[in-house]
Amino acid sequence: MRPSQNGRMANIQLAAECGLLVILAALLVWKGLIPGWRILNTDFPNYYVAARLIREHYCLDRIYEWIWFQRAADHFGVRHQLAGFLGLTPFSAFPIIPFSMLSVMEAKRLWIVCNIALLAGSIEMLRRQAGLGYRRAWIIALCAVLPLRSSFLNGQMHILVLVVLAAAYVSHIRGRQISSGCYIAIAAALKIYPAFFCLYLAWKRRWRALGAAIACTGLCLTLTRLIAGPQVMRVYLFEQLPRLLQGESQNPFSPAITSSSALFHRLFLLEPEVNPHPVVASIRLFVILYPLWQALLVGMVLLCMRPRFGGDDREAIEWSMFLCLLMFLSSAPASYQFVVLIAAALPTMAVLIRQHRSKAALVYVLLYFLACNIRAIHLGSTSVTLFTPVFYLTLWCGVGLLLFYCVLLKPSGDDESRRSTNFFRRPAFRSGFVVLILWIIGGRSAWLHLKSGEISGVELIHPADGAYLRIDPVATRRELLYVAMLPNGYRVRNAMLSSDHYLGSDPLTDQLSYAASGDEVWIEEASEGGSRLVHFSAGREAQTCEISSGEDPVLSRDATRLAFLREDNGRGSLWAVGLSECASGNTAVPVRVTPASFDVRTLAAGSGADFIMSAVYEGREQIFRVSPRAEPQPVATGDGTVNSPALSSDGQMLVARQLISSRWQLALFDLLTGRRTQLSFGDCNAYSPSWQDADTLLYSTDCMRGMGLTTLARLKIDR
Repeated sequence: MRPSQNGRMANIQLAAECGLLVILAALLVWKGLIPGWRILNTDFPNYYVAARLIREHYCLDRIYEWIWFQRAADHFGVRHQLAGFLGLTPFSAFPIIPFSMLSVMEAKRLWIVCNIALLAGSIEMLRRQAGLGYRRAWIIALCAVLPLRSSFLNGQMHILVLVVLAAAYVSHIRGRQISSGCYIAIAAALKIYPAFFCLYLAWKRRWRALGAAIACTGLCLTLTRLIAGPQVMRVYLFEQLPRLLQGESQNPFSPAITSSSALFHRLFLLEPEVNPHPVVASIRLFVILYPLWQALLVGMVLLCMRPRFGGDDREAIEWSMFLCLLMFLSSAPASYQFVVLIAAALPTMAVLIRQHRSKAALVYVLLYFLACNIRAIHLGSTSVTLFTPVFYLTLWCGVGLLLFYCVLLKPSGDDESRRSTNFFRRPAFRSGFVVLILWIIGGRSAWLHLKSGEISGVELIHPADGAYLRIDPVATRRELLYVAMLPNGYRVRNAMLSSDHYLGSDPLTDQLSYAASGDEVWIEEASEGGSRLVHFSAGREAQTCEISSGEDPVLSRDATRLAFLREDNGRGSLWAVGLSECASGNTAVPVRVTPASFDVRTLAAGSGADFIMSAVYEGREQIFRVSPRAEPQPVATGDGTVNSPALSSDGQMLVARQLISSRWQLALFDLLTGRRTQLSFGDCNAYSPSWQDADTLLYSTDCMRGMGLTTLARLKIDR
């Protein structure tokens, strides 16, 4: 080809690359930065609320409770947003603490600016290490259209994780083991999945890096314990993390989640409401096939990796392949999570370009682009057929990426480890051994979790309301009331009425708790000014007094008093008011009932004008009886934490939930004999029990569902 033709082709290529870069950048600004700047959206409020709770020194042991966290969000001015912190590490809120001094919208805008700088910094680190030019590096990065758009739109944390993992990669390639291990630990403290890089370090025999990762993880845990408190760490490590690893940080059957966890859940596990017709309802098949799938993917990747460190192009490819493996083993990946694939794409493309493998580079770019952006195809229907796996396109693109890496890393003839005379030192044996161990561990864990999650002797109640969760069921004479988390917020609902019926004039005001007796209902409405208790009678707002700063109302059994909670930085106190004072035209003056030494958490009606409460007293949550002008008296004390009491109509039996083996179970206490009977046993949680009649309990359960995403249940008991 003539020099002039070469120059012309170079100019065309330059113009094409510049045009593509401008289009991708404009798309990010148009679809991500501008709407993210204008709209609060999801995700960022979760980090903001948690950070503000930490900065303002709240008691944080309930940070993973949906209702409690939503109340804090409403009080902090996060309006018209569903908020929750389930599945997130306490450490992930720390980067937002400086931003929490601003209003939530101002904080998000500043976070967007910081994320632009973080994205630029990560690309620059990866570009310099890989030897790529500015233009090509930015084109490759911006090909992650949907992940970047979602990250800026939602104010997510994954661009920060990208920076930390980019620093870990650069340190690893340059042989800086200590810093590499520390960066991996910090990334794992923000999001759990980078912790599995410890397997990579062990396979590569980078013992100093592995030791640094373990030591730095210990420091992060210590820092979290000091700042957020030991109870938060206990709740996360023992209550949250195990179910997070089982894929239950959110609805595990959601058709919108295109992970292997969601696919196997939908194929083999029965849940009467969200997955009523799996292809084969078999826990055994799930326990065998899903852990095997995960183990085989890990084994395939390890088989292609050298069991030693190289510091060359192959090492860059192997690191990138392992990072892709973690992305597509994730139990519930969101679109923004795939922004981390930038840290795999830049090193991989740099190697392919340097080796003049243009066809391989084209295939890789296509797979990378599809894996990041194919999530735009929504599965939609909840029905499951044999063809359902075909529609998990993101998953198959991820598998395609891993197969591409395997082909790229096919063993060479001079690989000494593969020609070793010692069979036990060969990668095939080692990877097979890892597959077997992971399969056994994964299968056993899934079996222990699921076999106890099957609900027997329980009638599930599924109102047609489209709710994400239902909690606090109470039966009145003609109604079954409960609190529902709906797409537009929390509402007190009647299971007997249509889905568009609700109490109150503002459908966007969260109704987080209520007290009901006959036709009389008191509802907690939360807003930026705090929570207020509003009285409804026969379905209409009553012209009686309105109580400000009131939460979790309860009516006494004789209908003469209304009790409620008031919180001060997460510590609750019990207040009461006579209902006669709330007659029209009168001013009600609530009276504090409990001393400051009691941190009150939940309330229930007692006998007559008395109340039953759970409170943290002397470092332990117990159940107490509260009478007018008398000190709280312990009731039904048991081993461990007990709360959410409900007293039977005859005053002889009390049902509560008790923390047993890091799970909330229902327990029945005979107040005459002191005998305790455990009523629920699953590797899941029971919430908010109440009595429907003398032999029937109502409660909420998240068995076979996402953590805390409860539905209503009815249980007959033998007294």
